[in-house]
Amino acid sequence: MPLLKSPDWPLLIDLYFFLVGLAGGAFMAAGVADIFGGTKDRVVTKVGSYLALLAMIPGPLFLIIDLGMPSRFFHMLMVPKAADTIGMSAITIGPFHIKPYSPMNLGSWALLGFGACAFVVALTLYLEDSGRARDLGPARGAFGAIGVLLGFFVAGYPGQLLAATARPFWTNARPLGALFIAVGAATGLAAIALILSLRGPEASGSLAKVRRAYTIALAIQGVVLIAVFMAVARGGPAWSVARGGLLTSGSYSLAFWGGAVVIGLLAPLALEIRDGFFQGYRRGPGMVVLASILILVGGFLTKYLIFAVGQA
Repeated sequence: MPLLKSPDWPLLIDLYFFLVGLAGGAFMAAGVADIFGGTKDRVVTKVGSYLALLAMIPGPLFLIIDLGMPSRFFHMLMVPKAADTIGMSAITIGPFHIKPYSPMNLGSWALLGFGACAFVVALTLYLEDSGRARDLGPARGAFGAIGVLLGFFVAGYPGQLLAATARPFWTNARPLGALFIAVGAATGLAAIALILSLRGPEASGSLAKVRRAYTIALAIQGVVLIAVFMAVARGGPAWSVARGGLLTSGSYSLAFWGGAVVIGLLAPLALEIRDGFFQGYRRGPGMVVLASILILVGGFLTKYLIFAVGQA
């Protein structure tokens, strides 16, 4: 008998969590470029901000399809209480409730705030580029800084949500939040690099910085992935370890080793090191396109397999 009924999350939710992580990673890169980058790095701010906003748009639709009706989405933000003594730890603002210890409720609020920040930042960039407004940098900086913090949170909260779910493997894989942040950063940066590679030589300086950033994110992703399995092996009961074995030597092992690890992690790392990570990049955009696509595929597979093994 299973420990609890499986969440039975469909593929749409896998896509949703993947896109949310990508959006968080892309916006974090955009914010860092806006705050610390030079004039030439504005292209990273633009691409990252627009990409984050576009990646967020399908999220509510996917959630509504999964929940069955739009009103259920708002129930995660505002929950009628039968008595004032229910939910005493919640922060109540009118009909809305913020529950600091509820990953689902807190994540919903963070997604709402992140989406608003991404929209405002993208709007300021559009207004400046179209000549309809000037010097919106202070507003963009304020919303961008808040959005970077929220982007960091929304990239990792799905992993933390899984770790808080009493399912085999998930419940003992405590570093899942950190893993999802690393995957979100790598895929967000890879998506930016993919777009920059199509813009020609004028973006080459910024592209090199983005490539170095996603290579570092990939290395961190590999380290945290090892930490996930170590946490399960050291602290998990036999049934949780056995569920993790589905990834390493069971029915999901080919997709895990061949797809998530080799194609999505080791191959792009090797390509980046071979192409001049330590000495300076020297090849054309074809290598960037290949590495970026591999990172995106590997990032999706990593999350998909983590979801699958917890529901098997």
